[in-house]
Formats: sequence, C-alpha cells, structure tokens
Amino acid sequence: MIKKLFPLLLLCILLTACSQGANEKTKDNDTEILTDEKDDNEVIYKEIKDEKIDHIHGIGYVGNEDKLYLASHDGLLRFSNEKWSKITKNKHDYMGFQATDVGFYSSGHPENGSELKNPLGIIKSTDEGKTLNRLAFYGETDFHYLAAGYNSHIIYVINESENSRLNSGFYYSEDEGENWAQSKTQGLSFNNIGNIATHPAKANIVAISTDQGLFISNDYGDSFSLSSQSQPVTSVEFREKSLLYFTLKGDKVSLYKQELSDVKEEAIPLPKEVNGQNPVMYISSHPEKEEVITVVTYESDIYQTKDHGQSWTTLVSKGKIQS
Repeated sequence: MIKKLFPLLLLCILLTACSQGANEKTKDNDTEILTDEKDDNEVIYKEIKDEKIDHIHGIGYVGNEDKLYLASHDGLLRFSNEKWSKITKNKHDYMGFQATDVGFYSSGHPENGSELKNPLGIIKSTDEGKTLNRLAFYGETDFHYLAAGYNSHIIYVINESENSRLNSGFYYSEDEGENWAQSKTQGLSFNNIGNIATHPAKANIVAISTDQGLFISNDYGDSFSLSSQSQPVTSVEFREKSLLYFTLKGDKVSLYKQELSDVKEEAIPLPKEVNGQNPVMYISSHPEKEEVITVVTYESDIYQTKDHGQSWTTLVSKGKIQS
C-alpha cells in the first residue's frame, strides 16, 4: 500500500548522490504571485455537507490555528468548529502539501481551465490559499515527496526526474528554494516510499517512511539509520520531542509514538476499521495539543482522537462526511 516511487534504475542515482546539481541557484522569481491580488475580506471557503472527500494528498494545521487543512485532487478542505468547508478558488491538485506556522508549501498541478503553467513546481501561501507564490521549478516539476519544517521552513524534496537545476535525488533548501544542496542518503534502503517528514524546528532532522522501515537522519539526509522494525511504514510525522509513525505487517497494524531522545516507543490504539487493507496514509497532530491526532486512511476514512488514541471520532467514512 505504500505509494510507489520511481523506477529502480533511479534508485542508484538517489543513493550514490552525485554532486552535480547540488548548491545550484534557481532562476525562478520567488515573489511572483500566481493568482489575482487578494481581497482581505473575500470569503473563499464554503461549508460542505454532502460532497465526497477523497484523493487526499496531505494534511496539517496551517498558521498555528485550530483549523485542520486537507489537500486534495481538486483544492483545499478545512475542518474547523466541527464543520467541513472547501476552497472556492485555486482548486488545484495539491501534491506534497506541507503545513507550517505561517501557511503552507505544496506542489502539484493547476485546476482545469487555469492559465497557470503545469506543473506548479514549489509554491507557498500565507493566506489559506487565497494567493500562491511561486518559489522554484514553476512549469517544470511536480514534487510528490516534499517535507517542510513547521517552524524552520526548511524544504526537503525527492526529485524523481532531472530538471533545469537538479538531477534525480534527495535535496534540501534552507532559503525557500533559491539554493539547493543534495544529500548523500547513506544507509537508506527501500523499494517504495510512503512520505518524508522533517522536525518542526531542527532543520537537520529528516525521516523517510519506506517498505523496509522508518529511516531517520540527523545530518540533513547525508546518513540514515533504521529506527523501526524492518517492515513497511506508510507514514511518519514529527512533533517537538517525538514522532508518530504507522506500520503494518500482514494484517497487524500499529501506530507508534517514538521519543526522539531515547527511541522509547508507545503504541497508540487505533480504530478497528484501520487494517492491512485500509492502512493510515497521512498523520497530523495539533501543533499545540499533541493529544489531538488525525489520521487519513487508504479508503478515505478520516479519524480524530482528542485523548491520544483512547477514543476516536469518525469525521469521514469512505469519503462521506459524518454529521
């Protein structure tokens, strides 16, 4: 169930980490707005009750507010005050969506009828998606695998195909895409990848969930070590002092909290509907209330706990909003 990465021919390119293309400066205008000038009074989210929620590509709390955002094939959705709403403009196919304390980073493709170039490259919004700023690789690359530090704003990407500035491989940028460095990725082993995640504040810490386990690096991805059992891990998310990851082996599934200081693990109970055929694909915890955790499954179920897994509420079942 882990999302397939790129052909194994490119795996050797990622793991050998050729230096060509690293530390290159992009030619993108990192302040250009891709959308019309914003109207601060414009209401761009409309409540939905019957619309199906599926094709989810990311989840997170934007702007340190008590609002949970989902990135989908046709725009952003928001869960707030026990209600769902959907964006009415910029309804793009957001891939690699990453929430931060000031907004979000993403990649993907423009909506049908848009005059924007395809793909979007790396974009940023600080106003809930009203306007989008292009940062890098606009019209060149769709990054399915993207991580951003919630507070640090470092960006990590897996570049699957060579573009004008980067070869295939694992890269990071500490200045929102202006300059890039390539990671060596020593010790990393996989056939398929679930996602990548980075610590909210410590830019040097990055993790990758793979079919062979959870791998963590403390040196910007230059070297990785296995931090779980050697079995598929579909998703990982960092908190300040711990991380969450979901793993499965056959029909046995588990959601773990792992301390960063001593690798001590704690199993978090899951809804019974989560299983080997319906694994967790995305995890998000509240930036200020870590006991609040939301998971999205392969079959578009969305569950939320406010007591660290002791009880769960079904927000969405098979894509259908639950009242």
